[in-house]
Amino acid sequence: MRPSSPRIPLISRDAYTPDQAALASGRDHYNLTRMLLQHPDFYRVFIPYLTKQMSGSSLPPRDREILILRTLGLCDESYERHHHTSIGRMVGMSSVEVEAARTGNRALLGALDRILMQAAEELVNDRCMSDETWAALAAGYTVNQMIEAVFLVGSYTMLSMATNSFGMPIDESP
Repeated sequence: MRPSSPRIPLISRDAYTPDQAALASGRDHYNLTRMLLQHPDFYRVFIPYLTKQMSGSSLPPRDREILILRTLGLCDESYERHHHTSIGRMVGMSSVEVEAARTGNRALLGALDRILMQAAEELVNDRCMSDETWAALAAGYTVNQMIEAVFLVGSYTMLSMATNSFGMPIDESP
C-alpha cells in the first residue's frame, strides 16, 4: 500500500545548510529537490544524470515523452506524471495523446508511438526489450538513442519506485 503522506519530510528552504542551498539553486520549487537534498552526495550525482536524460538526450522530445509517460503509467506513478503531462504538451502532444501514452491506448497513436509504448512495456514488465521491438525501434534510431531509450525507461522506473515509496507530494503550482 502506498503511503498517504510523505515518509521523508521536505526540507524547509530556511533550514538549508549552505551546501544544500547551493545545490538547490533554482530547483527548490520541486518537492523532489527538497526531499533529496537530505542526501547531498546522492543529489549531486542523480540530478545531473536525470537532467542529462531530459535536456541532453539525443532522443526526439516527443519520443522521450512517450517512453516516460508509458513507464509512469505502468508504474502507477503520480508525482512525475504531473510534470510529464505538462512536458508532453510542451513538446507538441495533445491531451488525448498524453493520456493514450500513459494508459497504453494504442488506437489513438501512430506506428512509432506504438513501438515506443511496446518498448517501455517490455522493459518495465520483462526487464528486456524483445528482438522484434528492438529491431523495429533500431530501424530508425542510432545506437546512442537505443542506449538512451533503455536507460530512460529504467531511470523512470527507478524514480517511480522512489516517489511512490517516499510518498512524494505533488508540487504546488507557483
